[in-house]
Amino acid sequence: MSGVEWIRLTAVAGATVAMLGGGWLVFARLKAKEQGFGPNSLKALGLVLFLPALVIIGVVIPEFKTETLAALLGTVAGYVLSHSEAD
Repeated sequence: MSGVEWIRLTAVAGATVAMLGGGWLVFARLKAKEQGFGPNSLKALGLVLFLPALVIIGVVIPEFKTETLAALLGTVAGYVLSHSEAD
């Protein structure tokens, strides 16, 4: 395996660990607060799953255009910064 392949493998493994760990943290926090799913918890879960997925897509598929990745990241930023309920 070349150095580039190791970097790709490490990035994909790290993003996968971030997805699993982040999902576990969201669920643990909801359980600790004795809450169900609401708009804010769905935002947190979506963010935890979507950002590492973008990293995986960007690393695994080198033909994926940077403009497309930038548009997807802008969508995530708009989603996260949009109005949230106080509950």
